Amino acid sequence: MSIQNAKKFIELVKDNTAFRKEMYKVNGLEGLNKFLREKELTFSEDEFEEAYSLMMFKCQLAEEHDELENTVNLIKLVVV
Repeated sequence: MSIQNAKKFIELVKDNTAFRKEMYKVNGLEGLNKFLREKELTFSEDEFEEAYSLMMFKCQLAEEHDELENTVNLIKLVVV
């Protein structure tokens, strides 16, 4: 488990349409964890939040901030 995996996951959801479509098919947190194991991108909830925080800190433009925030909100909606 790692913060790097969480950052990579967020970037893939944001930038890779095919990956994002696969993620849409997961069913809840258990489904997401299975998906992450299959993709070798495991991380904890705390690592996800830390990665998100670090990525937000690096945003230099409001647009980058908004795009990242929207991506993370999308991920959280899929898990619920």
